[in-house]
Amino acid sequence: MYVGIYFRVFLSLLPLWVVDANQCPEGAITVNPKRLTVKYGNSVEVNCSSSVPHDGMGWESAVGKTGIQEDVQLVTWTVEALTDWDVTALCFINRLEEYEGQCMTDLTVIVYKDIEHAPVLSSNHTGPMIEGTTYHFKCAIYNVAPVRYLTVTWYRGNVPIGRRALANSSDKASPVNVTDTLWITPTRHDDGAQFRCEAELNLGEGGPQPPPPKMTSQDVNITVHYGPVTNNCPDSIQVSEGEELAKFCSYEGNPHPTVTWQRNGLPIDPSRPLSREDVGVYTVTVTGLMRLEKTILVHVMYGPVFDCPNSYTVEEYKSHNLSCEVEGYPTPDMLWFKDGEEVALPDKLSRGYGGQYFILANSSYGNASHLLEIKVLYPPSRITELEDREVDLVGSEVVLKCSSYGDPRPQYRWSYHRVKNVRVNNEDGVSLLHIHGATGENIGTYTCFAFNNLGEESKSVRVTVKGVQAPCPIEFSIDGKQLNETVVEYSKNVSVKCKVSTKAQATLQWLVSHKHITTGDTWTERALTDWDVKPNCTATFEGRDPCHQLFNVTLFKSPEVLSIRYQNHSQPVIVDGNNYILVCEILNIAPVKNLVVNWYKEIKSNEKNSSSMVYEEQFSENTNKRPQNVSSTILINANKSENGVQYWCEATLRLGPHGPQEVKSPALTVHVHYAPSIMQPNVSVVPVFNDYKEVLVCEADGNPKPEITWIFNNQSSKGRDLTISIEMVGSIICNASNKYGIALKTIKLVPKEDYLPLIAGFVAVVVVIISVIFVFIYSIYYTNTKMGHYSLKDAKPNTQKGDVAQNGLDSSLPMKKLSQQNIYVMGMTP
Repeated sequence: MYVGIYFRVFLSLLPLWVVDANQCPEGAITVNPKRLTVKYGNSVEVNCSSSVPHDGMGWESAVGKTGIQEDVQLVTWTVEALTDWDVTALCFINRLEEYEGQCMTDLTVIVYKDIEHAPVLSSNHTGPMIEGTTYHFKCAIYNVAPVRYLTVTWYRGNVPIGRRALANSSDKASPVNVTDTLWITPTRHDDGAQFRCEAELNLGEGGPQPPPPKMTSQDVNITVHYGPVTNNCPDSIQVSEGEELAKFCSYEGNPHPTVTWQRNGLPIDPSRPLSREDVGVYTVTVTGLMRLEKTILVHVMYGPVFDCPNSYTVEEYKSHNLSCEVEGYPTPDMLWFKDGEEVALPDKLSRGYGGQYFILANSSYGNASHLLEIKVLYPPSRITELEDREVDLVGSEVVLKCSSYGDPRPQYRWSYHRVKNVRVNNEDGVSLLHIHGATGENIGTYTCFAFNNLGEESKSVRVTVKGVQAPCPIEFSIDGKQLNETVVEYSKNVSVKCKVSTKAQATLQWLVSHKHITTGDTWTERALTDWDVKPNCTATFEGRDPCHQLFNVTLFKSPEVLSIRYQNHSQPVIVDGNNYILVCEILNIAPVKNLVVNWYKEIKSNEKNSSSMVYEEQFSENTNKRPQNVSSTILINANKSENGVQYWCEATLRLGPHGPQEVKSPALTVHVHYAPSIMQPNVSVVPVFNDYKEVLVCEADGNPKPEITWIFNNQSSKGRDLTISIEMVGSIICNASNKYGIALKTIKLVPKEDYLPLIAGFVAVVVVIISVIFVFIYSIYYTNTKMGHYSLKDAKPNTQKGDVAQNGLDSSLPMKKLSQQNIYVMGMTP
């Protein structure tokens, strides 16, 4: 490596002191070959010759340099295994003194490496491609050198669609990884096409023969989705009776589309022959890569058909509703004839338009005719001279006049509250109603009817009496109990009776939710399902103002399902230290404004269980009466103390004593997972005795249950019990782990001597020594007893020396004659 560096520095400095090789005579240096292409690791042998006198020649290179050789005209640059990717070789001659300097030429060396692996073809998309969308393929070639001679060719099937030389991709001579990108925008014609890329090293004419092998990637098939596309689906279709719709609106696409026809939201069979009743708007739905809908107006061609009565009676000067139409497509032309002349009917007919009419219809699909008899009659006219009356004083006289005209002459009748002070007189086509002494009973509506055999005309007026009011006398009861409102469970029976609290005769009628009328005094629903029910009882009196009263009904539905779950958390366990939301789901409940959700929490322990309400939520702002799915949430903080805690929710509809009871959800038990903590051993140092074995126990708390591993002397042992011995002296580690963490406890084993054998030996030695002393003293005692018995009691010292001689020996103890009963030797009692 350093030689190569030095050589490159040398080459960089050559221009400072070397004469340009071009100054050498032509042919002074010849290198054969001039350009060398060699495979990485192969041997190299290049000759350099000179045809002019010189003072030495040689090769200069980072590898294989020859040094200066004299008296030679040929030098060879030889490398047994060329592994330098950036190798440079120069052949030089030292010129004679008269020329001064050197003359040199360089050798172009290209080191290459066969492409070892097939290119890897990848795409930025998986699955079917969409027509018109741009995608790209990447061709990755690994470990190729030199990349500047690499060419990538792209194929669609066996047809090349692109070729690019990567000369500018990198100037590195050593192996590199490169990619080339092909951008495509597929069309339907590319469906099923195969794409691949091919990589080759183009080393030129001086390259190896045969050239390095080409490498081809795997084929990638693509599927192109497109459409649906139609060719014959107009906005309007004209067909004759008996034709089919199936021949229209055919689609193509990938995936192959399906076509369905609908009319008025109902599916139809497009292969069914059409009739005139089938005219209308159809919807064609095409389902393929995308879903398309198209509205088509279908016209069915058929001849004229009359829809016209044979006779018609109409009142004079009133707009008639004569309906005489002719059907057909295309629309037929219709002409009216009377007495042989073409006529047109005005909107209002007079008596002169009575008679027989001939109607003719024709179109390109046929002709038709019809005869019609029209009669113009004269019903009663609008009633005049009848007006509202207000009586200022009770007891006043009132006369109401009703008159009308018509042909035949109208007759009259009155509708009013029947009381004794009212009578009716009909004279000369006029009807007079007399009220004698008006009172509060006369307050109400008075209706006059004018009629003949052609029709009837009526007019209603009000008669009021100042200072008199007539309240609405309506009251309600259920099962005989008077009340104004009730609570009913959805689809349950309800029966409410309406009655008039006075003796007046009245017709009772229920108007329910402005659409359902029930005649009679009782409104009954076998299964009440109208959430907006508004039962209204109306009392109608003849000749008296009707009145009505609304009965309030609250329809409720207990929840179908009451459940509790985690929000955004699908696992049954939660992790210590995180916040979680519990969701109480109440399904299909109404009315929500009366809903109250209570949250409860229960903690179970060995001693006792305790529960308490932790949260209450009301939904009073929700005014929707219909069943809804609602939910209530609370936030919990997961920690060890929450493990095993149960939560549940209760839903209550507060509708009074007749409402439903609360509904309780199943309890959700909180399982908290947390990291281990070691509880035992709780000491850091443990003594170890020789020839003794003890058991250490490691216990840890955690969820899931931790796995216990003992680590010592580069060994490990699983399980909570570990037998220790003197050979394990040092530090051992209890490792408790689960997926949430690891807890470690280090215990130091300290060797201790077992002093029990030493103590026992020491005691034995002491006993032996004491025994020897005892025997020695006893022997002295025994010797003394042969010479006489002495006692030390009250002994006095010798006046001369204070010592007593015994057996010819001096004694340092004052002694007297020993008695035979008490013998003491040196203070010890035998």
